[in-house]
Amino acid sequence: MHSVDKIRALWANPQISYPISMIAYLLVFGILFTALMPKMGHSIDQLEAFTAYCVTGFLSAFTEFATLRGNVVSLDGFSVLVIMECVGLFEMLIYTSCVLAFPAPRRAKLWGVPIGCGAIFGFNILRIAMLLVVGRHWNEYFDFFHIYFWQATLIAMIVAVLHGWIKVFVPR
Repeated sequence: MHSVDKIRALWANPQISYPISMIAYLLVFGILFTALMPKMGHSIDQLEAFTAYCVTGFLSAFTEFATLRGNVVSLDGFSVLVIMECVGLFEMLIYTSCVLAFPAPRRAKLWGVPIGCGAIFGFNILRIAMLLVVGRHWNEYFDFFHIYFWQATLIAMIVAVLHGWIKVFVPR
């Protein structure tokens, strides 16, 4: 067997080709995102403002003490500033890389990317709202929840959304 045939045989194994493809997509998206960031300043500002607006709207369904001022969301005196790292773009890039690398039909991927990114955005709104609740009522736990708990939960959420996409959209 020639070395080219050995490489093809290895690449045919999804346990090898999938992680390599996913990392390649993530690398390309990361480089493009970094290169385009200076040109996307206004769009990022709008996404931050929209995220803050959605968090305030979500909280307003449960309390009258949620307020919005620019990108600052407050809950009865406790405030957070919604910045780019808060809007879920990085999680969406990871998820999109996973979907595009997965051996699935294009149609499944075309459905999976926007629906999954929407789910990630929604989960992120819930995350920020819960951080406001923790900050308002149990401030001493805010850093733990912000830095550790929700970061780990975001990883689990990406995996869960990916798993749901596979179960619903990818033919077996």
